Amino acid sequence: MRKKIIGIFVYILIILTIVIPVAAITNTHDKLVFSNDTDIPVWEVNDEWTYHFIESREQMVNYFLSGDITLKVVEDTGESYILEADTKPHGNFDLGGYGLKTTIFSSISMKLQMRKSDLALENYMYNLKGFYFITVGPFTIPIPIQVEGNQYIEFDPPWVIMPFPLYDGKSGSLRGTEILHINIYFGLFWGLISVYGPQNYSFPYTALPYTCLEEQINVEAGIFNVYNVSAEWMDGSRFVSCYSEEVGNVAKEIILIPFGGGRVQYSLTLELKDYKYSP
Repeated sequence: MRKKIIGIFVYILIILTIVIPVAAITNTHDKLVFSNDTDIPVWEVNDEWTYHFIESREQMVNYFLSGDITLKVVEDTGESYILEADTKPHGNFDLGGYGLKTTIFSSISMKLQMRKSDLALENYMYNLKGFYFITVGPFTIPIPIQVEGNQYIEFDPPWVIMPFPLYDGKSGSLRGTEILHINIYFGLFWGLISVYGPQNYSFPYTALPYTCLEEQINVEAGIFNVYNVSAEWMDGSRFVSCYSEEVGNVAKEIILIPFGGGRVQYSLTLELKDYKYSP
């Protein structure tokens, strides 16, 4: 049961790829930089980006989720940006014979700290809370139960979201990061029942080669010229982050992580719906 609960929280970490592309950590061996490079954007308080996401997973905890998530810059400390994000997901978690189904009172909130000099992610916190229905097989029991979960993560070294500066034809070798000081808690009925945690652990995030190509994409927010930063693992995993200088963030993201035999274990698609940002 504890492993299944951890799986519920894993998707929170992965959905942060909205602003933390998995394929874009820190470059260590790049080609020569040209004069038309796209450099690190400057964000202002109240800049925000809204994405539509579709997400599914088929390992440990099966789930399907969709919805909109808005990321907003709420503070500039001088050294770091502080951002907050909120979403009301729609979908369900299958825990094996029973599960949880979201309601209109289910929500997730996040808080991120990002270094201004390179947009490296320094830490983040999230809170999952609200009411869920219990499911038994295909049946939903319309009795809401209160659920709350919290998590805090730090990165060492801080996790760079894009290998700036970007230009067409750029490629390089990416280094990983260590995800540290993870504190997980999951409980029911306003903390009266503790299902899991608090728990602390850490794990490394491995390196990837990447390529960067210019292209044009069409999403709900409009048509954008983007830098497509892509990386693949030998097992067929694929990560695509489409960064738009006009948007100051990614306009589209695709993540596919397969099982052996070609089955998709994890899938995430993000598309920009709206934004408030001026280059």
